[in-house]
Amino acid sequence: MNSLLNKNLECLKERFPQLLSTFSDAVLNCTNYAAAASIEIIESRSGVPSALFNGLALHSKYNPVQEAERLIATDEIKTKSTCCFFGFGLGYAPLAFAAAYPEKTLVLVEPNPLFFMTALEVLDFTPVLMQNKCILLIGASAHTVWTVTEKLDIEECAFCNVKSQQAHDENFFSSLKELFERNRKKDEINERTLEKFGTLWLKNMCCNLPNVKELEGICCLKDAYAGLPACVIAAGPSLDSVLPVLGEINRRCVTVCVDTALKSCLKAGFQPDFVVAVDPQYWNVRHLDGLEAPETVLVAELATYPSVFHFPCKEIMLCSSMYPLGKYIEKFTGEKGELGAGGSVATTAWDFARFLGCTDIYTAGLDLGFPDNKTHFKGSTFEERSHRLSGRLHPAETDSFNALYGAYPFYKTDYNGKPVLTDSRMSLYAWWFESKCAAYPQIRTYTLTPQGLKIPGIIPYSTEKLLLLSDISSTKTNIVESKTSTEDKQLQKQMYEKALDSVVKNLSSMLYNAQRAVELCRKGLSPSSNTASLLKQLDELDKKIASNEAAELASLVFPGKTKLEKLLAGESNPLKTSLIVYQEVEKSIKKHLEAVKGL
Repeated sequence: MNSLLNKNLECLKERFPQLLSTFSDAVLNCTNYAAAASIEIIESRSGVPSALFNGLALHSKYNPVQEAERLIATDEIKTKSTCCFFGFGLGYAPLAFAAAYPEKTLVLVEPNPLFFMTALEVLDFTPVLMQNKCILLIGASAHTVWTVTEKLDIEECAFCNVKSQQAHDENFFSSLKELFERNRKKDEINERTLEKFGTLWLKNMCCNLPNVKELEGICCLKDAYAGLPACVIAAGPSLDSVLPVLGEINRRCVTVCVDTALKSCLKAGFQPDFVVAVDPQYWNVRHLDGLEAPETVLVAELATYPSVFHFPCKEIMLCSSMYPLGKYIEKFTGEKGELGAGGSVATTAWDFARFLGCTDIYTAGLDLGFPDNKTHFKGSTFEERSHRLSGRLHPAETDSFNALYGAYPFYKTDYNGKPVLTDSRMSLYAWWFESKCAAYPQIRTYTLTPQGLKIPGIIPYSTEKLLLLSDISSTKTNIVESKTSTEDKQLQKQMYEKALDSVVKNLSSMLYNAQRAVELCRKGLSPSSNTASLLKQLDELDKKIASNEAAELASLVFPGKTKLEKLLAGESNPLKTSLIVYQEVEKSIKKHLEAVKGL
């Protein structure tokens, strides 16, 4: 072991004592890391080491140090608090970063430990290893890298990508970049969705809030079905292939059905154990029209379209709200039970099965694509509506065409390796399932319908094999009968009223301060104003608004980043931009107050 490597390893053991234990014996016992990694160390014109991988230069052959200094001098790296290096060769750029920005966070991502050890073998890495905030992701999965950077605040991360330093594992780095791109798109979609539906969510929630006093939360079901298998019934076209055996599956699994697939279950002659309904839109609730399920428990979220709460079923239970007003109310009344949401009700249904304690989760109809170019299962509400409204100028095929090609479709593969049409929206849902499968390795997820989009982490499974499982009908019945409510209804009502009073009080206080800020901005725009005094008063009002307990409520109908940038476009006067922002805050608070006071 050379003295430089030994020095680096001593520093590594001191700062990151557990890292070496994650490396294989082959890595730990290696005597020449550069050779093992197929890296050729050469001397650059400036006299410091450079490197080649399969003949490809990892650094400048002239002056790698100067090259690295230019690489980390971008405006993005200068302004962000964190820099992530996706591959780094011998480490010149991280070393330059550590020297230039000692107080910033440095993240090193390298899938191959041999490449990392080569850097320790060639250069003095102690400045990087002793960086005030240093994170080493050596041999970590792409999902782990994403999770870490998300916790660091992705908006504050700059990224350093040198293509030649990623050539040794192109699959890993391309999947990593795809993962980050998916999340960027997810954030854009979430922003557009919030802008489009924020007011609807607020109206629905205010209409549904009184249900908090009466309906029980799903908390009492946490891990109640531990050890039992679950089947999540989604509404993809492939559901037709398992319809004949759904009743038998219901006897062998805890069945969690999405609201859009309930009709198919009833047609198959059985009522699922649970139906999940979390979509706030009117057209979604139409899937329940004319149906009733007296043996089924409906799980709903407070922003769901109000008529859902009139659905004839065994019981309606609440999951915790995903939106600010609902979360605020639950601070007083107690949490109902939080479920994940990935944009599709099927994601929430899967997470509910996990919440119940089921570790073997089978899925049916989870296509996230259009197998055989079909858009719905037979007899679905959307299919029947298309035929019912079909006419000479608008045939049913028009709706099918729009469903197939309305969201940038492209081909990927199913579980059998065959091409299946999907689109950008459903690919994001697939990524949610993929990330959850990685986050919960103790949960095994299977698909009974392999015609759908292949999702890493989900394994094909035959219905014939599933039907060999034992009948658990009596076990499920005993669990339901033993479930007891822990909620004091009288106390719930009192805390609900207290929560509403608190909302009105805090929103009114925020409104007063926002209106004062608007007045000050207008006053400051006049030629005779005392700008210094006004800025001091605005700063005090900012602190009052930000520290208000209800500050987050305004975010639901506040303009997203893109819309706000459009509103502020072309404005160079800071007081003018502040005026626009405070006016939007004022509008948002007024919407909330009007909605809440209408209860």
